[in-house]
Amino acid sequence: MIATVAPLTQTPPPQVRATPAGYFEQPLPIAIILGSFFAVTVPLAIMELFAPSAAITWLYVWLFGITHFVITLTIYCQRANLTYFASSWKTATVFFAVPVFIFIAFDLIHAFRLKAEWPLLALVFFGAVRFFDFFHLNRQTFGVLQMFKGRTKSKYPQALRTTENRYLISFVLVLMTTFLAGGVCPLLLGGGPLSLARLSPIIDATRVLDIAVLQVAWLVLGAATATLFVRVIRGHLAMATATGSGPALAYVTLQTLGALMAALYLPLYIATLAIHYVEYHVLMVPRVFRSPLDESSRIDRTYGWLRDRPVLFVVAILILAALVTRGAMLGMNAAMGAPLVDFESPVSYLMLIALFDGIFVFHYFVEMFIWKFSDPHFRKQLAGIYFSPKPA
Repeated sequence: MIATVAPLTQTPPPQVRATPAGYFEQPLPIAIILGSFFAVTVPLAIMELFAPSAAITWLYVWLFGITHFVITLTIYCQRANLTYFASSWKTATVFFAVPVFIFIAFDLIHAFRLKAEWPLLALVFFGAVRFFDFFHLNRQTFGVLQMFKGRTKSKYPQALRTTENRYLISFVLVLMTTFLAGGVCPLLLGGGPLSLARLSPIIDATRVLDIAVLQVAWLVLGAATATLFVRVIRGHLAMATATGSGPALAYVTLQTLGALMAALYLPLYIATLAIHYVEYHVLMVPRVFRSPLDESSRIDRTYGWLRDRPVLFVVAILILAALVTRGAMLGMNAAMGAPLVDFESPVSYLMLIALFDGIFVFHYFVEMFIWKFSDPHFRKQLAGIYFSPKPA
């Protein structure tokens, strides 16, 4: 009798669920950020050079720029963040005391008519505001560049990160030199030993240094910036094959072209900011609509009700941004390059306008902290939103 052996049954391998891609690992956010250079920066720069339109410029400032300042408040005012801000003297100083000081400073400037009474002091103050404006732009660029690299799930050399940091800081100094030269690259101004053209300053009141000093400074800083840029590109090209870091390479190149436009002719800075504005809105989408809220907080409940109705949420942001834009048009607003003029309006009115001016510097300062992945509080909020977890 022949024994029959039951056929062996093979246990199917366990099903491995694919980890969903994080928000910043998806193609659409990347396409929007990179595409904004061609869709917004280039047309706006052409308009500014050949057919300036105040109406279009302010429309752009309202829809892209002021909304990006206002939307910061949706993060700042959440109950969990306010509780964290008040949790220690250090966080209270950073998130409460310094912002209050910023608004008070602008109130005092308006109340004492600083621009008219002490123009040199006003120049120093608003020169500092302009520096922080440039610094804020390039700090965000550095952070987003690291996110572009992070989406590849590859480890980049620390030396490349250091070079990127130095490169972007050097560009801040180049932009500041152009600002101090009156809004035009000093090499393009007449009257200097290194003049390549004979253009006139755009903002006469800001030029306080000798043209020869500015030309040498711009040339040295420009050479250092160009050298660092070449090193950055080489570093990314070396990693491109292994990591697929093409988007990161494209990003740093487009941001460089935008900053270079402003370094040559500062009125183009408004076009330079297009990628900055667009990428901020793109990055804020999941943070605004996915962040957990405290149902015991009236502010959070109201915010939750509003964000559950995206159309109303967008309308509310646009209305608030329109009010701030109107205030920016009436006030000094150094970030927009307003001229050094006096106001004949009552002091109380000028102090009200200061609230609109102060929101710009408030944004520059607070943004340095609320995106810090090294901060445990914000790392917990940001975890899993932009990137999928790395495989074990």
